[in-house]
Amino acid sequence: MHIGVLEDDPDQQAYIEQCLAVEQHRVSLFGRASELRRHMDQQLFDFLIIDWRLPDGCGMDVVGHLRRHDGWKGPILFITASQHEDDVVQALEQGADDFLAKPLRPRELLARINALGRRTWQSPAPAAASIGDAYSMDSDQRQIYLNAEPADLTEREYRLAALLFSKLGATLTRPHLLELVWGLKGDLPTRTVDTHVSRLRRKLELDGRHGLRLKSVYQSGYRLESCSPSD
Repeated sequence: MHIGVLEDDPDQQAYIEQCLAVEQHRVSLFGRASELRRHMDQQLFDFLIIDWRLPDGCGMDVVGHLRRHDGWKGPILFITASQHEDDVVQALEQGADDFLAKPLRPRELLARINALGRRTWQSPAPAAASIGDAYSMDSDQRQIYLNAEPADLTEREYRLAALLFSKLGATLTRPHLLELVWGLKGDLPTRTVDTHVSRLRRKLELDGRHGLRLKSVYQSGYRLESCSPSD
């Protein structure tokens, strides 16, 4: 893979590049956010590693801009010296796919990159599919439609919705959702799954009016199920 690394510390740059060279990844190093943004129009990356604290901005802002304004769909691994839960959640909310605390460990770094690469680039779903009478999903465009109108979803919300639609009628536990959608250990104490489910229920009107209802399953997780539109 061609991996872009946004990290301003030369020693950390060299360390990450050495780790990635073990599996013969092609690496492009950037010390400033402005450098990465400029090269995004000139080079094709398969994967990005972004540090939090940068000389010309915040890594979280870079991630958010890439997702919301540049439309970048590839995997992003966020790295930082902080291990506070709020920082983990904030990084994921901005659009990072995974979070790794410093000091980085070579084997774990490579394992996270390989896992994210497999999960992101596999294509188990058809390019387009209909779900019930009101919903359709285009996996190429990473877009879900309600009554032929595109829903305004973030990348993370799309991934969560696509998983729920693909498992219609099945109960998905919070730990399972954390692992599949966020790439995190299922025992992480966070409410981010519940927050995203609440947003999906509102944005996609998954309250039964269109034949699908997103239900909470007590002390377990969530289930998307078919129902009568009049229920």
